[in-house]
Amino acid sequence: MTIRRIFIFFIFFLLFILNLAASSAAEGKSKNKLIVLPLQPEKSQEYDGTGLGIHFLLGNVVAVHTGLKEFWFGWRLTKIFKGKNHLQAYCKGNEQLPDIATLGREQKIRYWLDGTYKKKENIIFVTLNLFDVQYPEKNNTIQILLDTGDHLIKFRKLFLTWLETCGLPMSKEQAAKVVWPEKITIDGLDFLGRALDTTYQDYFSPRLAKNYMEGLEWFDKALALCPESYLIHDLKGWALYKNKAYDEALISFQTAVELNENGLGALSGMMWCYIYLNNQEKAIEFSLAKADTRNESHEKASALVVKKINAFN
Repeated sequence: MTIRRIFIFFIFFLLFILNLAASSAAEGKSKNKLIVLPLQPEKSQEYDGTGLGIHFLLGNVVAVHTGLKEFWFGWRLTKIFKGKNHLQAYCKGNEQLPDIATLGREQKIRYWLDGTYKKKENIIFVTLNLFDVQYPEKNNTIQILLDTGDHLIKFRKLFLTWLETCGLPMSKEQAAKVVWPEKITIDGLDFLGRALDTTYQDYFSPRLAKNYMEGLEWFDKALALCPESYLIHDLKGWALYKNKAYDEALISFQTAVELNENGLGALSGMMWCYIYLNNQEKAIEFSLAKADTRNESHEKASALVVKKINAFN
């Protein structure tokens, strides 16, 4: 092969790599966001933490959807609700959000998942509605029965099937990652939701920061009832993380990962704790595990950690 041919081959190969990288970046930017709102009690249902508990479950499911951009409700909490009283009134069904179409365009969130719940003995009747900002005339609504007897597996499978009918199919590979055996009871969902309410309130007024161990009362009640719940351990980790108790948070996140190796929230929590503890090696380890869960670039995952640690030092 002549030098000229080698040079031409190299140029074409370089252009191919640059085009591939550009396509990958464009794909990431073009992905839509989906936000899961807290579920509200039906009119005949007395308010408890169940709606927030189901909200947290579904948020952990859609976060693994590679057709959507990774997105968590807490990131926009204070931009959607005026304060903790507004949030609590919404969770209790006493208030609704204003024009979601306008809010969606402002926040650049295309899909809004909301719904209601009603408890009857050991079954929860869950009604879900998916609002598409681009096609507001579409009516995507379903009622699914939630039974904790099978560790919420059937509920999640039916939810994923419905998402597919809404035009948001999840690959079989990703779907397998979101049906871990969630060992939580009906009361455990209630306690999980009450613990989440404590965490969300902390976004508006840092009550936990003053005495976070006292603020973890609902977490401890939930774990006493459901010690093998991934969701509860994960959420407790984030409550501790938010109050800069990184070593304690790592314990909760580690337990969560042992219960669900594909738990995106817990893997992310491990990564961020190690970033703030200035442990680059461990932070990269969990950043790569997080990237694997969403089938994303190892290179970008490593670069994120290095960038954040350098910024903090």
